Amino acid sequence: MTPDLAAAFREKFAAEWPRVVGATLRAFGDVQLAEDSAQEAFLRAHLELESGRTIENLGAWATTSARRIAIDSLRRDDVLRAKLPLLAADQFADQTDTANGGSASRAGASVAGASGGAASGYGAYEFAENVEAENRRDLIVIACNPVLSEEQQIALALRIVCGIPTADIAEFFEVPEATVAARLTRARKAISSAGVPFRWPTDADRAERLGQVLTTVYGIYTLGHTAPRGRSVIDSRLSELALSLANTLVSDYPRDTEVLGLKALIVLGEARRPARIGPDGIPIALADADRSAWGHQRIREGLDLAARALPGGGRFALQAGIAGLHSSAARWEDTDWASIATLYHGLKRVWPAPVVHLGSIVAESHRSPESRDRAAIELRKLREGASADFRRRVSAAIADVEERRGRFVDAREAIADALAGERNEAIIEYFTRVEARLGARPADSAPPVEDSDERV
Repeated sequence: MTPDLAAAFREKFAAEWPRVVGATLRAFGDVQLAEDSAQEAFLRAHLELESGRTIENLGAWATTSARRIAIDSLRRDDVLRAKLPLLAADQFADQTDTANGGSASRAGASVAGASGGAASGYGAYEFAENVEAENRRDLIVIACNPVLSEEQQIALALRIVCGIPTADIAEFFEVPEATVAARLTRARKAISSAGVPFRWPTDADRAERLGQVLTTVYGIYTLGHTAPRGRSVIDSRLSELALSLANTLVSDYPRDTEVLGLKALIVLGEARRPARIGPDGIPIALADADRSAWGHQRIREGLDLAARALPGGGRFALQAGIAGLHSSAARWEDTDWASIATLYHGLKRVWPAPVVHLGSIVAESHRSPESRDRAAIELRKLREGASADFRRRVSAAIADVEERRGRFVDAREAIADALAGERNEAIIEYFTRVEARLGARPADSAPPVEDSDERV
């Protein structure tokens, strides 16, 4: 398979995965069966393309294949007879005809043909974008079943909605891959053995599970904003999916301050995206970003959303307020660290997570030389016993604080610790450059002006 075709397949997979899982889940009412069948269907599609064959409509082809795989699986388990009534009510039966030739040429361009041009040449299923987003949203609601723990819900949603590899979900949770795999298995079994017949989410289900849905959408955006591995810091497919989901949620709950806060947080992050990466693909620190490249219309939208959300005082509203203060500063030197520290103080009360404590310490470190010295001590305490991924983040913050204190040897040691085990190639290169720069600084140099931030 050529690199262009492989890239086209990955992009199409990301778009079609929730549709195929959703269609199979509606038909059979079994999360495990739907996910396994979709996975096998896309694997077969990949093998077809590698062999040189053409698939005119990947999504419809995979949907039909997944249905057949599911039926074969049920037949092997000798339970097909009990499942046949569900097939009669399947809302996606018309996709079988599409996959077998009917309107395939209208529904989507050839995957093979896309290798010679832009991926945007693909067609789409004949329903609107907002319907697609609602389908993804409802898959998240299904994953947020109350019989599951919070972590099981998020892990399952990331898997069945986005097809995110288990290893990347493990990065998000900062736990071993085997732990997430076991968590996903238990989640699927818990839903299957709950004794409640499967149903597609109702308005009541959506309202009851809204908080967990928001957390999951935030998790999707986190993985897109800073990819845990690969050559790029940003996975725009995931960040754009998260924004689409946030738009859908705001349409459903236009006055909910946490929904508004989540969308504000994503919009402000996306507004700053053009200045996050240099021409060579290496991250640019916020202190060094070209703020004229930011999407200022999006910033205005994000600030308006944040202002409407902030009175609610919730987790996402407060994070949106912090992002708004960063986004509204015309220069790095104009950043209102006192207000940011105040918002972090409130955020710690409603969401006392380690990452919030880290952000709070960093914000305080910019307020005075004395607070900078305290931060160096507090950050080292925070690093003790931290998971590998979080330890790297804390070490990067220590390097920043120590450089601003003029302690370049300590800063270089900290950045070396941040490098250990990092799997994103762009971030590795970024830290390597920081390490080289620190190594060139004389150990007895006077503290530099506070104009650097090494956090990616």
